[in-house]
Amino acid sequence: MEKILEKILVLVTAQKSSLRLIEYGFAMAHSCGGELHILHVQKGDSVFESNDTLKLLQNLVDYGCRRGGIIHLACEGDVATYIGHFAEEEEITQVILGQPPQPEGKKGKKKRENEFGRILNALPEGTRVLLYPPAEEEQADKRKIG
Repeated sequence: MEKILEKILVLVTAQKSSLRLIEYGFAMAHSCGGELHILHVQKGDSVFESNDTLKLLQNLVDYGCRRGGIIHLACEGDVATYIGHFAEEEEITQVILGQPPQPEGKKGKKKRENEFGRILNALPEGTRVLLYPPAEEEQADKRKIG
C-alpha cells in the first residue's frame, strides 16, 4: 500500500465559518492526493456547553465526513499542546488555520494572539502552516466590499 505523502489538518471551532476551512482543506488534500484530518479541540472537559455548540459541531462533523475527512474531537485544558502532540503523532505535514480575528480591544487582542502563537509554536518543526483565507483572497474580498 502506498504511503500518503501529505496529511492536511484543518483546525476548526464550533462556528459556521469553519465550513469554509473544511472546504479549503478538502481542496488542498484533493489537489495533492493527501489525507484530510479535521480537528476540534474544546478547552475544558466537555463539549456539552450548549445546544448551539452541539448543533454546530454536528454540522461540521457531517460536512467533514461528506468531504472525506477523518474527524477528531477532543477536550483538553491546554489546546495548543494537544494540537502539537496530535500533529506529531499523526505525522501531519500541513495545518490550516483561520486568520486570527481582528481585535476588539487590547486585552482581547493579546489573548487571541497569545493562543494563536502558542498553537504555531506547538506544531512540529517543518509543518507547513496555511492561513485561510489566504492573504490575496482576503485583499480581494476587501476590494469587493470597499
